[in-house]
Amino acid sequence: MPEDASPVHCWAPGSVSLQAAGHGPLDNVTIAVKDMISVAGHVSSFGHPRWRATHPPSLETAPALSSLLAAGASVPGLAKLDQLAYSLIGNAGEGVAPLNSQYPDRFTGGSSSGPAAAVAAGLAEAGLGTDTAGSIRVPAAACGLFGFRPTHGLVAARGVLPLAPSFDVVGVLARRAALLGQVVEVLLAPPEAAPGPGPARRVCVPADVLAGVGPELAAAVRGTARAIADASGCALSECPPRSFPDGAAADLFARLQGREVWRIHGSWLSGNRQFLAPDVRARVDRAKALGGASPQQQADEQAWPRYVSRLGDALPPDSVAVLPVITGLPPLRSAGPEELTAFRAGAFRFTAPASLAGRPELVIPVQHRSSGRRFGVGILGPRGSDRGLLRIASLICPDDAALGV
Repeated sequence: MPEDASPVHCWAPGSVSLQAAGHGPLDNVTIAVKDMISVAGHVSSFGHPRWRATHPPSLETAPALSSLLAAGASVPGLAKLDQLAYSLIGNAGEGVAPLNSQYPDRFTGGSSSGPAAAVAAGLAEAGLGTDTAGSIRVPAAACGLFGFRPTHGLVAARGVLPLAPSFDVVGVLARRAALLGQVVEVLLAPPEAAPGPGPARRVCVPADVLAGVGPELAAAVRGTARAIADASGCALSECPPRSFPDGAAADLFARLQGREVWRIHGSWLSGNRQFLAPDVRARVDRAKALGGASPQQQADEQAWPRYVSRLGDALPPDSVAVLPVITGLPPLRSAGPEELTAFRAGAFRFTAPASLAGRPELVIPVQHRSSGRRFGVGILGPRGSDRGLLRIASLICPDDAALGV
């Protein structure tokens, strides 16, 4: 599929389309697939022409994608992503950055920028991507979509190019809550793969975090929490201060991720650093610096399980938390490096808890009625609560539309 097949600029160079391989719950559903999920005979781009030029075609189609094709879905194209999936902006891929149909003057978020752009523009009904540090959740929030990051390890990652496997998951984007649930259900099948905890009994809001965001986004988060509590009969409460989303957790995650990136891709990156976009190159340089054994590495490896334990205390198995995904609206396409760095750092504060703890997180679009702005709000659950989070989406968005607050 040529690059100029759509003014949305979402399709990867050398993209291919795939027909359904069977019939099932996804009959006639179109899914844009991030071009790092393998298709037999196709060379995945990983967001960079240099990667394509230095790697052979895939020998198999990723099982996650195969399961969707077997359930009746088809693929109109393979979609762009930020280089090596190592960005949250949506500005560092091949060619023109994908366009955000919700906010055309702003970026889509990354790294699943192409699938998000395709779904938001109606070129596909759903998107299949990956999420390590927020690469499903951030584009969902930026483009007004439903998004889902499943429990780590629950969906097969074989055939998906890795970034940092301790945190990588296959995730889904969709314009409709019901379709999001249908696609995720196929990926989670069989049902016993994710029995999960019982229904949530408590909905909590990190009030200290909301003090650092704008009043419209704070209202969207609080309104979402109230809607969940009302629809499900849960108690509504505030999380204790500094329960989980903070700069220290984000920094810990960034260091752990960077070491894995270098361990897995250091050899290729050493020979191809000069081809990377400046912001990606800077992250790669930090990853290299973190790569050697050090007292900081040992301290981080000890801090990681302690953080997961603290999060478990603040958010036990009968609870979900409602929190922002990004600090407000996505960055303008004209934003400078400092603004983009600040956006990424702000998003990390909200996305790191799910990534560090391997927890599932649902993102729903929330319409702030008085301003007309649409924000992405995250609902973070305990490990294995994937189906419970999808039920929450069906409860508070029964007509598949954005929640209004």
